[in-house]
Amino acid sequence: MNSVANVRQDVALAPFTTWQVGGPARYFLEPTTVEEIVQAVDWARAEGLPWTTIGRGSNLLVSDEGFPGLVVRLANNFAGVRFAEGKMHAQAGLALAQMVVKGLEHSLGGLEPMVGVPGTVGGAVAMNASAHHVEISKGFIEGRVLRPNGQVETWSFDDFRFQYRHTRLHDEQGLFLDGVWQLDVVDKPAGLARVRELQQWRNQKQPTNVPTGGSTFRNPGGEHPAAGALIELVGAKNLKVGGAEVSEKHANFIINRGGATAADIQALICELQTRVRDRFGVVMHPEVIGLGLAVGLPR
Repeated sequence: MNSVANVRQDVALAPFTTWQVGGPARYFLEPTTVEEIVQAVDWARAEGLPWTTIGRGSNLLVSDEGFPGLVVRLANNFAGVRFAEGKMHAQAGLALAQMVVKGLEHSLGGLEPMVGVPGTVGGAVAMNASAHHVEISKGFIEGRVLRPNGQVETWSFDDFRFQYRHTRLHDEQGLFLDGVWQLDVVDKPAGLARVRELQQWRNQKQPTNVPTGGSTFRNPGGEHPAAGALIELVGAKNLKVGGAEVSEKHANFIINRGGATAADIQALICELQTRVRDRFGVVMHPEVIGLGLAVGLPR
């Protein structure tokens, strides 16, 4: 393992997730450069080890057994942002809230609703995250991607094939590294005031002071109620399994009341899916990504 710098062994992943649950990674890296990422991934592939990436750990459920390969964490050490010719260049590990605020400091806006999404730019791009009908793809021009074969490519907006909660990155197991946005020129004080309003709204409507994974399920769409409303309608608000509990503030959030395991959260997710399916015939799909486990009922 000495051939790859800065890789640690048997690192607990729970502290790196917003749910605060999960077992250890066999190997763990917090890179500072693209070259470091490529080198580590090449090593993992050569060793026949599975590898994956995490950001700031929201929307992520890590198995209690952990992950038997390499986990690359793109967060504080890979969170650069710069501005040139009216464009924003952001790395994958940059927090979305920071992306929004840094943009506004340069009078560039349009992504203000993303300030309340507790994730990174990389995770948001991978799933085309949205909030208040604004998607992270707004203003996006291009980005660099690490392909499964170890090659780094630059993809255009069209190459990413942005859809609701989905991009080409999922289909081809690509890793978003960094990207460029052309945002709107806005009034800085007005933009920052909007950010404060959105943060206050989130604090009022969602659990923000307890460990939670973020929104648990996608909204089913069509004529169906939102996921949180469906969970309330089946009487599951405050439902508990072990240390996991459906939030009283917003039913589409599962919180760790203390001592929850990944197995507790998984069991609660499956129970919510089962109740909604049996009563309404609606299959709720988790937004949560599993690491070392498949989240929810078998598809």
